[in-house]
This record gives sequence, structure tokens and C-alpha cells, in this order.
Amino acid sequence: MKKILVLDIGPGEKAYTPTHRERVITIDFNKKFNPTKVHDLTKFPWPFKDNTFDKIYASHIIEHIPSTVRAMEEIYRIAKPNALVIIRVPHFSSRSAWINPTHYKAFSIGSFDYFDQNMRQPYGNCNFRVMKKELRYTRADVPHDIVTRVFTKFVNFIANLNQNFCDRVWCYWVGGFSEVYFELKVIK
Repeated sequence: MKKILVLDIGPGEKAYTPTHRERVITIDFNKKFNPTKVHDLTKFPWPFKDNTFDKIYASHIIEHIPSTVRAMEEIYRIAKPNALVIIRVPHFSSRSAWINPTHYKAFSIGSFDYFDQNMRQPYGNCNFRVMKKELRYTRADVPHDIVTRVFTKFVNFIANLNQNFCDRVWCYWVGGFSEVYFELKVIK
């Protein structure tokens, strides 16, 4: 059975955990994390050939790149047709979105809709279909006690019943969300 080639962009200390069918390549500027490729992600092009990866994982890294449009174009370039792209980014209402001095921006539930060429005003030389998007009250990769996990599941469920309302109103009246989770399909 052929291995699925996965790129983990800027994993830092928390690299993507592959399934038995996946082979992971990591790219990071920091050598101390032992990435497969050492590269500054703000420098384009990234050191990969066109149409290389079956899956791309970017957890809390896109906000560190000055041009989201250019980063998405590069992800598009190196992804195979129909590749799955998983992106986790800080929600604009998250305190952590704004305390890190290396963050260039935060995101909303609709941020990656603009990379779909079927949109009224698409951006970039790329084309993705948003397959899934979720507001998340807490980060899934941070350990929590049982009470927090149960509360978070409940809040996530309620919030995702009407994501636009939560993006527009809830985060100001009730409180913010930690992150937004996206699954995109590469359309080539």
C-alpha cells in the first residue's frame, strides 16, 4: 500500500502524528526541532517540487507568515490535486492571537473562503474548497482536565450550530474562541 506523503509546516515541538499509512516531512526555520528541511517560511518558494504532497498540515503557523495569500499560493503549488490541507489558526477573539509579537494576523470562520475561485472576490493564484470549518473554544492539542473537556465539547457544539453568529456576536458577548480549524481540498 502506497504511503501518503504529509508535509507538516512549522511544527515546532509538536509535530504531526502520522497514521501507519503516512510518511511525514517537516519544515521549520528552527534547527533545534530537527525538521526534515530547515527553511525560513517567509522566503518563497519553499524547497519542494510542484504537486508533491498528498496532505499538508499547518497548525498555528500561518499567522506567523506576513502574507497569508503568498503562503496559500505556496501550499497550493506543492500540494497534489485533491490533496487535503488542514489548517489551525488563532481566532481573532482569542487573547493568544494578539499577545504573540510574531503574529501578523488572526482569523475568522470565513478567512479561507477567499481562496476558492468560486467566490465573488477570490484571492491568490490558487483554488481550494473549504470542506470543513470549526470554531474551537480551546486548542485541541493542549491537555485539559475532564471538566474543561466536557465544557469545551458543549461550547464547540453550540457555537458551530451558527458559526457566523458566533463570529459576529457571541465572541463579544459570551467570550472568545481559541482557534479556527479548517479542512481544505486542493482543486487543480
